[in-house]
Amino acid sequence: MTKPAFECTTVTLFASRNRLLRNLRKALLVCFVPLLYCGVAAKVPDCGLVCEVYGGLLLATERELIGSIRTLEKVAKPVAGPRNTRGRWVQREVYLGPEAYDTIFYLRNGLVQRIELTSTAPDVRCRSRAPWAATVAVLGAWQGKDPVTGKLDTGSSVQQSSHWASDDLDVSVYLLLTAETCTTKVVFKKREAKDATVL
Repeated sequence: MTKPAFECTTVTLFASRNRLLRNLRKALLVCFVPLLYCGVAAKVPDCGLVCEVYGGLLLATERELIGSIRTLEKVAKPVAGPRNTRGRWVQREVYLGPEAYDTIFYLRNGLVQRIELTSTAPDVRCRSRAPWAATVAVLGAWQGKDPVTGKLDTGSSVQQSSHWASDDLDVSVYLLLTAETCTTKVVFKKREAKDATVL
């Protein structure tokens, strides 16, 4: 009796399936995203496509990032980010709902680890909290659930945050308001699963 020409275990089937899905997702990003970003990003009523693309680019290689978004500009001097990441690429005028943001892509070991958007709204508009409120509404609609929120008001400054967590993605919106400055930021990063044995 001859052995079958192809043998596999359940483990190798799952491993092959996961590799195939990862490669397919990256191929779709490389093929489709340039169509989306071939010019200046258009204003859209929600964040759907931008959010999906950014979520899909986390852990992509630098080459995949460059091939996916044609409007990227290389940062003259890499920006130091958290956990030894470096902001190496920027994309300007990306819209989340009605609000415009500039995006910095942070890499470590050649992979996209963090995507950070900073609102380009004028100071007066930022202080009205309009970009903050609009972005929280847009991301809440995209996630389909209410965020976990936090607020710290010292009298001289206000720090406010909204956070959504899914299976493999963390998305947060931050507002920092002081007498000197006002900033609204959005951060996309991979969700870090904690091992219960080390808690």
